[in-house]
Amino acid sequence: MLFEFPSHADSANHAYVNGIAASRSITKTEQKALGQYMTPPAIAEFMARRAVQGLGAATVRILEPAAGSGVLAATAVDALLGSADTPRRIELLLYEIDVRLIPGLRYVCDSLKVKCTAQGVDLDYVVANEDFLLSATAREQKPLVDLVMSNPPYFKLGKLDPRVTAHSYSVWGQPNIYGLFMAACCGLLRTGGRYCFITPRSWMSGPYFSAVRRHLLAHLRLDGIHVFDSRCAHFSGDEVLQEAAIIWGTALAQEGPIALSTSYGADDLDTAQVQHVAPSLLVSSLSARVIRLPSPEKSGVSSRLTNTFASHGLKVSTGPVVAFRAAAFLRHEVAVDSVPLLWLQHVKSMAIEWPIKKKREHISVRVQNAWMLLKNEPMVILRRFSPKEDARRVTAAPYFADLPGSFVGIENHLNYISRPGGAMSAKEVAGLAAFLNTQSVSEYFQAVSGHTQVNASDLRLLPLPSMTELEEIGAILKPRSSPEVIDEVVAQVLGLPFSLERAVDSLHA
Repeated sequence: MLFEFPSHADSANHAYVNGIAASRSITKTEQKALGQYMTPPAIAEFMARRAVQGLGAATVRILEPAAGSGVLAATAVDALLGSADTPRRIELLLYEIDVRLIPGLRYVCDSLKVKCTAQGVDLDYVVANEDFLLSATAREQKPLVDLVMSNPPYFKLGKLDPRVTAHSYSVWGQPNIYGLFMAACCGLLRTGGRYCFITPRSWMSGPYFSAVRRHLLAHLRLDGIHVFDSRCAHFSGDEVLQEAAIIWGTALAQEGPIALSTSYGADDLDTAQVQHVAPSLLVSSLSARVIRLPSPEKSGVSSRLTNTFASHGLKVSTGPVVAFRAAAFLRHEVAVDSVPLLWLQHVKSMAIEWPIKKKREHISVRVQNAWMLLKNEPMVILRRFSPKEDARRVTAAPYFADLPGSFVGIENHLNYISRPGGAMSAKEVAGLAAFLNTQSVSEYFQAVSGHTQVNASDLRLLPLPSMTELEEIGAILKPRSSPEVIDEVVAQVLGLPFSLERAVDSLHA
């Protein structure tokens, strides 16, 4: 039997058990296609306790747009029943696309109805077995509910997907379904209504979620943000590797301080420290509306870095060689007409290792592909992605144009930094690569970005030392210096300790 029908007293825990059972009954590929990951009761209760604060209405209408097995609905009702302003009536509007979860979801609602009746509260519910994003509720965008709680699915969507078309107001570039859920729910809240989502952190930065951020911040005041340090300890019942965050907001309310907290995972939520931060310190005033999350222990930092790549005459670009498009030109062995091709695997901290004999490490130079090749000159090359086992977010290497040939190929999983119309010196290349490999830069990217990508758009906002300081760093450091030595030299030259987390504010306020 797929579902275990619980006693009425323990709806949230049994809903979670049923949800995990449903997840286990399908393959990982099917689960990934659904984007379905169940919220542990401890996290759901943490979300609900804050989400219901101050609602104070006689009737509270709750929307859960991707209800799953009903964990969030159960904890929201429990939180309302335990609050100082218990409503006289609760209405649940639950959407769930997975038909296998509907019987258990309805049973959870029935058990909540029994619990509410015992406390003199009426409860009514509607369970809709349909795609929320294509529903009339989501499309019409009328204020209907007092509380929305969600752990939405997450996976990328094609630009022609009907859900993308229906919610085009929140789309820029490559859409992810969870961003559409976040945006679609904002307009459904009545004035003073509460909003609570747990999602990956990636929506807080980067151009692809800029429309989502603008839409959300136009409708909501952010009240609180909780960040999970671990990529896997929050959804411990599933194999999830995502940096996640919970956000709480209030519809059309006056702006106030944001409560910022952090925990490793679900087990240490009760001991999470909270700091109250002014919205201007977290949310960029620029149109992109990037949300940067400083860690509590690093709130007092220097902002003396006043340079950028642009002010240094440098350009951040993404490698132009896309493997499947360039397949006809890639070679396993050196040829008369070939030049080196650098992949992500060739780039180590402060070193380029080529060849490694594991890739098509050569690319032919032809008229047809000349546009994707770069002049062989000094530059800094960075990985665009950091593996989960890497201690630091950024891996950068100085490239001194010491590989053979007049041109070089840079694959699309790499970024590179160059000087258009000129050339970087060896000291500039070495110093800049060292600075990018520091723990301070790693912490900066952890603050501004919730994913493991190091995007060119995020790099362009990075505050930098002066070019004189970078050259001094480059002159001191030896090739293949360890991370500890790099940190020590950079700290010496720049007069650290300092952090980059607030330096960005003075540059891009």
